[in-house]
Amino acid sequence: MAKKTKKKVKKTAKKPNKKVKVLKSKKTVKKVKPKKIARKRPKKIIRKKPKKIIKKAKPKKVIRRKVRKTVKKRIIRKKAAKRFRRVKRIKKIKKIKPKRKAIKRIKKPAKRKRPRKAKSIKPRVYIGKGALEQLFESQAKVKILKFFFRNSRGLFQPKEIFKRLRTNATILRHELTKLENADLLKQKKAWLTFETKSGKIRKEKKMVYYLNPAFDFIHELKNLVLKSTIASKDDLVNSARKLGNVKLLLLAGLFTGDDAARADLLIVGDKLNHRRLNNFVKDLEAEVGRELNCAIMNTKEFNYRYDMYDRFVRDLITGKSEILINRVNLW
Repeated sequence: MAKKTKKKVKKTAKKPNKKVKVLKSKKTVKKVKPKKIARKRPKKIIRKKPKKIIKKAKPKKVIRRKVRKTVKKRIIRKKAAKRFRRVKRIKKIKKIKPKRKAIKRIKKPAKRKRPRKAKSIKPRVYIGKGALEQLFESQAKVKILKFFFRNSRGLFQPKEIFKRLRTNATILRHELTKLENADLLKQKKAWLTFETKSGKIRKEKKMVYYLNPAFDFIHELKNLVLKSTIASKDDLVNSARKLGNVKLLLLAGLFTGDDAARADLLIVGDKLNHRRLNNFVKDLEAEVGRELNCAIMNTKEFNYRYDMYDRFVRDLITGKSEILINRVNLW
């Protein structure tokens, strides 16, 4: 056998890896500038509307009820009757009525609405329809005559006359013009003094009425008018009793023709209604045409003054006076 030839393999020795020393150089540190932080705006939140979910309505279940035979028969009969009526209507011949000619109506002019009259004060009348009222045929005229004869030297505005006489202003104006035409009253412009709320005195030129002293029958007419007294004393007593518990009602002075009397009216009573009493006195003043001097007392004060022989009370009772109510037992 042939000898196996051994191949000479050259063993190459591996050189050891030499470690290379790397010199570390000093790192150059760069100063980094702080970056500007840009603030981001918050994004707008867009809320999307939720989609409407349309629910399909389910068909309702028709509940069929059991109908009795008798009910079914009635329904059938009704339907048959309706059909029969329709047939009859078709068969009927419609009669055409002749058209009427339209008459043109003439429109009347609209009526003008009259303005409402202001409500006038209706005072209580105590004189009634006496002789003078029947002669002059006007109660307002008699009031005006009494007012001007009792205030012969005065100058009065129309407003003041209406206020004091307490009657309808239109009637009074009418009567004033009549008396002015008769030359009994006269009208002129005059300076009048007024006191303001602050207390100052103010002068104004106003139209005023006054009595004409040059009238032919002024004295005769004055005596005739001022002689008239209260005719309906019963009405005066009834209205005085409504004021309260009246114990004494006495007329003197102007009512009896006694100029020396210090009062024209004396009322003694308890629990008097002051509002009614004020209206009662004002109505009397309107009838008479002058302001009245009234004396009002309660029973306690009157009894004390009467027992003490008070001159004012004693003069009124013993003088020329007329007592209409007496519940004090004076005699």
